[in-house]
Amino acid sequence: MEISEKELKILKYMLKTKKQVTSKELETKLKLRQPEVSKAMKNLCNREWVAYKKIKKEGKGRPYYLYFLKVSKDDIIRQLRKEIEKEIKQLNEKMKKIEKMLEG
Repeated sequence: MEISEKELKILKYMLKTKKQVTSKELETKLKLRQPEVSKAMKNLCNREWVAYKKIKKEGKGRPYYLYFLKVSKDDIIRQLRKEIEKEIKQLNEKMKKIEKMLEG
């Protein structure tokens, strides 16, 4: 599973600040648009690296989400390394098949 530059940017910010963040804060601090933040956060939550709490606003208005990291930087790097190594293995196997087909 690929990881986008925006997702990496968000992870870096969250690791640096070591605090819970809102979408609005990520949009402002990282100069991202709301849909970009939403998509990135959905992917990070699906990877189970980030979790969130739904916070209800006082009075009227939509609730907002408070995001926080569930894993360490080392866990993220370890998982990404594992994914990349798997991709490399698959590409090497594909290359061997191609070489075998072209022999003879």
